Amino acid sequence: MHPEKCRNIEGECGICASKCPYGAITVEPGKPAVVTPAKCHGCGTCVADCPSGALTQMHFTDDQVIFQIDAALRDKPEEKIIAFLCNWCSYAGADLAGTSRFQYPANVRPIRLMCSGRISRRFVLEAFKRGAGMVLASGCRFGDCHYIKGNYNAKARLEPLYKILKAVGISPNRFKMAWFSAAEGEYYSKLVTEMVDELNKMGLDRIKKENEAARPRLEKMLARMAR
Repeated sequence: MHPEKCRNIEGECGICASKCPYGAITVEPGKPAVVTPAKCHGCGTCVADCPSGALTQMHFTDDQVIFQIDAALRDKPEEKIIAFLCNWCSYAGADLAGTSRFQYPANVRPIRLMCSGRISRRFVLEAFKRGAGMVLASGCRFGDCHYIKGNYNAKARLEPLYKILKAVGISPNRFKMAWFSAAEGEYYSKLVTEMVDELNKMGLDRIKKENEAARPRLEKMLARMAR
């Protein structure tokens, strides 16, 4: 927690407290939000929704996640799919796909987060700014979230990205959301295979052109989001 950044000091905010399913955050008018560590389960939803960057998550800070995005896209980014996967379901499902030897293309670069609720718009836009071919945001099936409602928060936060991407010139179908369990390794393999097929149909030249045209606007948007 960075109290000096908390917007609740200057006026009522309380977004973090409203998003926490465990009541781990309390807010009082004119004071910074207070996190009770003993109640916190570490989903990171509050971090993704905080408008001022006052909150952070150990081992899953914005800088750490963006470093992973950057590393994954250093070579031929337009051929890559960045997949943000929740620890308990979609990441486990992807792992099952591997151990079960389900075949799928090697274009996917998984980034593990504790909960889909930690996936911020910034992460998705950072991936496209760096030239990603497609981006996948995924988590548990609705009603089965390990953190009660993290996936609902993620869906509500990320859905506006379809319009945002279209506005900056990136085909909205290059961003996907999917919800599946740890037992659905075959579903994951089919999902990413279909995404790669769609990527190939679009063509790398078109993807490069979209990325180059959109990059200046993405940089401006991300500069405003930077904390």
